Amino acid sequence: MRTLKFIVYDETVKPDPLCNFAGLFPGKNDNVQAEFEFSSAWLKADKVIAFWSVSGTEYEPQLLDERNTCKIPVEALRRPVFKIQVIGRIKGMPMTTNLLSVYQRGDSV
Repeated sequence: MRTLKFIVYDETVKPDPLCNFAGLFPGKNDNVQAEFEFSSAWLKADKVIAFWSVSGTEYEPQLLDERNTCKIPVEALRRPVFKIQVIGRIKGMPMTTNLLSVYQRGDSV
């Protein structure tokens, strides 16, 4: 299984610069997971990962496992671009990150 790594710092999610995002082709990568590294602001938060199409269609949100990983929905991997967002709640207060576009064009992000 291929793993795409992301860093979440406060209200920003971005690709991990040490992770190679090259070689993603729409419809060719059905077995991909996302892994997240969180800043201290997120450590005690309940977290869900939302995946979106560029047209705004939301794919099924994914819960993180104990390693802060989740499967990327196959529907998202069939398009040239998908968006990812971390949504959380800590002590009843909502938290969200930016929407990050992930491009699948065979070369790089």
